[in-house]
Amino acid sequence: MDLRQIENILNIAQEENITRAAEKLYISQPALNQQLLNLEKELGTRLFYRNRNNWKLTEAGEIYVEAGKRLLDIKKEAYARISDLAQTKREQLTIGVTPGTGGRMMAWVYKKFHRAYPEIRIQVSQAFGRQIQKDVGSGILDFGIMTIGESWTGKEVTEELRRAEMILVMSKDNPMRSEVITEADGTRTVDLSKFRDEYFILGSQAGINHTILTNLFEQAGFAPKLYSQSGGFLLNMSMVEENLCCSVIEEYHEKELPEGVISFKLTSHPILKVVAVHKPGKYLSRASRDFINMAKEYWKECE
Repeated sequence: MDLRQIENILNIAQEENITRAAEKLYISQPALNQQLLNLEKELGTRLFYRNRNNWKLTEAGEIYVEAGKRLLDIKKEAYARISDLAQTKREQLTIGVTPGTGGRMMAWVYKKFHRAYPEIRIQVSQAFGRQIQKDVGSGILDFGIMTIGESWTGKEVTEELRRAEMILVMSKDNPMRSEVITEADGTRTVDLSKFRDEYFILGSQAGINHTILTNLFEQAGFAPKLYSQSGGFLLNMSMVEENLCCSVIEEYHEKELPEGVISFKLTSHPILKVVAVHKPGKYLSRASRDFINMAKEYWKECE
């Protein structure tokens, strides 16, 4: 089995579409299709059920992909161990990050990491938490950095980088600011249950934060009236600033809020964790460990 060919077939399986896989691999779709046809001819059976927009693995395809993942894991671990032993500092890291935690952190960490490991290539995949979890489990990613709730039940190994509260944000012009409670230690909080008549703008359902927020609203006794579930952070906060809706965000975004947006902790003080996540039993190279430790430094500086 050719390892490059395995990687290409795994990408078709991951994307469930040969055109998207070819774009991701920077090869032409006809070349990738011919590679797949040659492999299927060699094996004597099809690996995918084809339709225009959604390719699914056949039973033979599932066997091939499962074996291919194991082979790539063996290669990756062997190269990482040899790199550590020989101190060559030559390998490639594939890292997944979520949109909410990835941008500034990657810029800060990569600058420091590159000075220590100038020959190591980093391939960054930005996706929502559930996709990162899936790609870590399948071996596509060496590790991911994402947010999880305290009730996380995933099988992956997690290493905590930072804890943060979820906070409620609203426009300075929102009359609900009168509902603020001052706790004994001086913390200003709001009771989420009093916001059942407000509209909310929340993150994508593809994110693990969506599960955290769903549980939060269930505990408050109502389902939020959704203004939107799309858009980036700045767009969403501009809608909050215009008093079109409220939102619940991670507290480390407080410094990025527009002037017209105010924030309050919630009386329930919900916690989420920023974590590095990797497959159980996976060998993490010295470079991977150093990257994670640098990410810890970044989050410590953000406190």
